[in-house]
This record gives sequence, structure tokens and C-alpha cells, in this order.
Amino acid sequence: MTQTNALFILGHSATGKSYLTSHFIERQRGQGRAWCLLDKDSVGESWTGPFLQAFGQDPNDRDSPFFKEHVRDLQYQSTLRIARDQFECRLDVVLPGPWSRELASGALFSAQAMGFPDFVRIVHVWLDLPEAVRRQRIIQRGDPRDQWKLDHWDAYFAALKRPQAVIDGRIPVLDASLPLDEQLAMLESLTA
Repeated sequence: MTQTNALFILGHSATGKSYLTSHFIERQRGQGRAWCLLDKDSVGESWTGPFLQAFGQDPNDRDSPFFKEHVRDLQYQSTLRIARDQFECRLDVVLPGPWSRELASGALFSAQAMGFPDFVRIVHVWLDLPEAVRRQRIIQRGDPRDQWKLDHWDAYFAALKRPQAVIDGRIPVLDASLPLDEQLAMLESLTA
């Protein structure tokens, strides 16, 4: 049975996960290899705002304690459920996002723990950029879902930590300030 890849492009907000993912998929398509993109933000976007609003919360919230306690896991579970369907069709899947709880628990290293078929090979990369660059990117993109981060920047940024799996080298780090071709080459080497 052929192995199928689950590529987790990890990193904190504004490190370039979506940008790199879209270019990776485009380049892979040009080489005759199709990937499914499952961004948890896109998967949950149609219901997250209304859900939050129904509980009297800001529909653009994506970072508050309420969001993290009541909505975050639903987005990730929905994304994983769709991913399983893609794997059953033998499609490779790119899953950009922080995946912080799954990293901390160790689940992100096990196809079984993630609910994936046994033939799925999990591949990771952590994108890294300096704080000032990330803050500027968040400001420039002007997404209302980032307002909580900007309003609480010091607390938000202080809470961000490199996952232990990155610190101890189990997940390779990609400098997201490198030229795009170098970043894509690294992803291609990881998924070959």
C-alpha cells in the first residue's frame, strides 16, 4: 500500500504558513503531484463567527480564552475529519496551522493518535520569523480576527513559546525569511 503524506506546516501567527502552503501546492501541481489543502481557519470559518456570536462573544475572536476553551478544538477536529476522507482517497494533505495542543500532547507524531489511517506518513516543519516582522505582517493584513492579538500584544506574544518538539530537534525549523525557492526546496525534500 502506498504511503500518503500529512504535511503539517507549523508556526505562530504571521510566520507565512498560508503563503508557503499555497506556493508549495502550486509548485507541486506543476510537477504533476496533487495535494489537498486543509486550513483549519477555512474549514471552520462559516460556523465559527456565528457560534461565537450565539454566546455573546466577538464573532472575529480567534485568540481569547473563551475561543480557546469552546471553539478551537471544534475547528481542529473538523479539519482532521475532512483530512481522513482525503487520505482514504490516497491524497496527500497539507495542514497549515499552529497545532499547538497536538504538538504538546505528542499526538502530532502519531497517525493513530490523529485518527489517520496507518499508511499516512506525518511530516512537520516549523516556520520561524522575528517578532517585529510578525507584528508588522499582522498589522498589514488588516484581518479583524487578529484584533485581539494586537490589542493584547505583550500578553499574546509573551505566551508564545517554541514547542518542545522544535527545541529538541524532532521538528525541523525553516527560516521563513529565506527566499521562497529555498523554502519550497526544503518542503520538497521532506515530502519526497
